[in-house]
Amino acid sequence: MLDILILGGNRFSGKLVTEKLYNQGHNITVLNRTGTAPVPCKIIQGDRNDESWLKSALQDKFFDCIVDMCLYRLEQAKKSIPIFESSTNRYVFISSIAAYQQSEVFPINENHPSGPWPIHGDYGIEKLKIERYLPSFKGLSYVILRPTYVIGKNNHHNREGYYFDKILNNEPIDIEGDGKAILSFVFVEDVANIIVILATSSKLPKEVYNICNDEFITIKGFIELLSGVIGKSVPLNTVDEVVSF
Repeated sequence: MLDILILGGNRFSGKLVTEKLYNQGHNITVLNRTGTAPVPCKIIQGDRNDESWLKSALQDKFFDCIVDMCLYRLEQAKKSIPIFESSTNRYVFISSIAAYQQSEVFPINENHPSGPWPIHGDYGIEKLKIERYLPSFKGLSYVILRPTYVIGKNNHHNREGYYFDKILNNEPIDIEGDGKAILSFVFVEDVANIIVILATSSKLPKEVYNICNDEFITIKGFIELLSGVIGKSVPLNTVDEVVSF
């Protein structure tokens, strides 16, 4: 039985991770601003961006692992990771496939250059900055996970739901250029299972891993796939600006 702190932990993949670890019998503490959790576990309500509050909240607490589902900016990392270093030996950081440099060649493996990818904007750039900041903590055992597009039940990003709704409501869908942008998906259950395995591991390797699959589809192909499932199609509008999935 482990003591595990989860930052976030109350929606989509974070909710599943919390539930799975709790059901395995671990002692779970959830830290978030809403003070909510999907299971009857310990809750620390507050804002991680308040450095003095976070330091006080975690004072004299030690966890076998900290799982960070909601770290998005380097500024946040500088406020929180030094505190985490004193509160755990193992840290799981959920980064993103957006940390990679734009590519027309797939699949993208962990050796692919990192860097800007315009469709992801500052999100990928900030995730990459955090990744490059982590190695400065020599005493912290960590792993960095880069999920691709996560889909599944209760997706608060409304990724697949957006396209289903457009088709069901007979509304045209905007696509960038010829619609040949490549997408790859991973199911939320698979993401949660991988995080759980690492969170309960006795040692983390200070490495980066993709969470993905070996199947790819264009955005136009994805829309056609959903149209086939529903049994009707809608017009596609070609636009010049970047359309984020």
